[in-house]
Amino acid sequence: MREQKKSTMLQRLKLGLTGLAMTALAACGGGSETADSGTSEITLPVSLNEVMVALINDAADPIWAAMWNNPQTDRDWRQLERLAYQIEIGGSLLVFPGTGPLDEAWTSNPRWRELASQLSQDGARAVNAVRSRNFDLMQRAGDQLIETCETCHREFKPDLPTMDMFGELPQLPPVSL
Repeated sequence: MREQKKSTMLQRLKLGLTGLAMTALAACGGGSETADSGTSEITLPVSLNEVMVALINDAADPIWAAMWNNPQTDRDWRQLERLAYQIEIGGSLLVFPGTGPLDEAWTSNPRWRELASQLSQDGARAVNAVRSRNFDLMQRAGDQLIETCETCHREFKPDLPTMDMFGELPQLPPVSL
């Protein structure tokens, strides 16, 4: 039951971040100087660590695992495609500071922005690999994704990612859609 609540919370966070990403990308689509200079009027409502754990890592694990557990059904392939899109969107989100203590410093660093762009490109490659159902391309996309993540962590966050960062999730009130 606790895992189900945690999963529900992560899904809500993913949906919220995806919506925010689309809004943010639409807002900066003009290629203004603000976007190029590394400063932004957009601030994410969560920390970049939360984006990485809840959105990017949660999507990357099944893509890596697909190399050992080949997708069998159309549903498996569609799920992998959605996860690859999450990585692409997540990389795009990482250029906007959030609420974390290091977020401003990270997003103003050109190297951080380069790696965030690389992560987004890795997600796009994974989308194409999944769409083509080409295991060799998926392997290459997964390998590049690992390289990008490890490089970024070596340079910016050498401590281990906080996979249980959400800890014990509180009981959420019922929501009517």
